[in-house]
Amino acid sequence: MNKKGQVGIGAIIVIAITIILGAIFLQAIAQSVGDSTNTVAVANESLATVANGTAQYLDYRALSSVVVYNATSDTLMDPTNYTVTNNFVNPTTGALSVRIVPHYAATTYISAWEVSGTAQPTTYIADSGGRAMASLIVIMFALAVLAVVIGPVVKESMGLGN
Repeated sequence: MNKKGQVGIGAIIVIAITIILGAIFLQAIAQSVGDSTNTVAVANESLATVANGTAQYLDYRALSSVVVYNATSDTLMDPTNYTVTNNFVNPTTGALSVRIVPHYAATTYISAWEVSGTAQPTTYIADSGGRAMASLIVIMFALAVLAVVIGPVVKESMGLGN
């Protein structure tokens, strides 16, 4: 015996469950999208045993604005003393990595190195359209939750319920 403008118990339960589950899923989805669309700052990532011509791998997809320091003398390394290769398949793990190879010209700087720069995590979506779509998924999911929450209220207030 609902009067116009009253929301029934069933509608309240649906709204409560939708809000709770929607908030949980929205947080998980948004966090995952954030990890896939944002770059990270890398500061002093250590390369312990640097040897001439021996490749070192960092667990990132790509690295830009690379700065390398010799850890023992805190000397800035000249970019001609190393080669950085992005999106390189690490032969040990099979994952995309950043490969850094010291050159033979760097013999005086062979020791531990510290690498800094801006990195793309291994989960980074390289395509800008893909990053935009991932962000739109979060927005559309939030709108869908909102529609499910508002739907029963509108239906009951218009007298379209049981």
